[in-house]
Amino acid sequence: MFQLKTLLYYATIAIVIKASPPGCEEIDGLDCRLQDPPNQCGALCLSALMPLIDHIAEHQEQWKTCNLDHNLTKAKFQEIQGHQRDIQKQIESQNTSLTDSWKKIIAEDIENKINGLELKMEGQLSVLHKELSSIKTSLMNISSQISILKRFKRIGSRYLHIEETDERSWTGALSACQEMGGNLTSIINEKDFSAIVSQLTKGVKYRVGISDRAKKGEFISVSSGKRAPFLKWKPGEPVYDNTGQHCINVHNGGMWVDSCTHNMKYICEPNKNIF
Repeated sequence: MFQLKTLLYYATIAIVIKASPPGCEEIDGLDCRLQDPPNQCGALCLSALMPLIDHIAEHQEQWKTCNLDHNLTKAKFQEIQGHQRDIQKQIESQNTSLTDSWKKIIAEDIENKINGLELKMEGQLSVLHKELSSIKTSLMNISSQISILKRFKRIGSRYLHIEETDERSWTGALSACQEMGGNLTSIINEKDFSAIVSQLTKGVKYRVGISDRAKKGEFISVSSGKRAPFLKWKPGEPVYDNTGQHCINVHNGGMWVDSCTHNMKYICEPNKNIF
């Protein structure tokens, strides 16, 4: 439409400039005055404009087609833009979905790793607690053993405790020795017996861990549960003056059978696992 208006405009100018109608009176060589303008200009203008009108008629369909093609192209372009917007929205939606998925996967992975580390640390802490508990127990045992060892001194080939103040029955003496981590002592050989006797007060009786309480005449060591490895009787022993005499004591370098209920001093030996 714009092209048509332009052509008409320029055609009119051309007619005015180049053509003068018959009967025109020239004035100063520049223009003319028409005697009968309607009749004089009608045919002239028509004849001058006919080629332009024919040209317009010839190309009008092309212009319509161009306008139609332009409209179709514009519609197609708008459709493509619509598709692009839809695709962009889909891409953005996919990106959002992927981002959320990755965040979830990463969060789950981190959580799983943290849980795994917590379990591993809990296991390690449990092991450490057990080890610390074991160390604590060992230290307590060592402390107890040190406390016990302070009561014992080396006599002969062994460590012994000779109780000089407290006096007890045979079972009472046994309990006292066990409380300090040991037992009533047994004599293992002549050499040790001589070393023990050298540390005893003369005229005082001392209980040892040997008796025939289970079976008369069968003297058993309380620390081993077996027959006593060494016995050194006083002359004429063992003599049973009454039925309560089943426990051995040491007196002035020899052994005899005496009452198990009378209170006497006693000799203890530590348990073997202390040394």
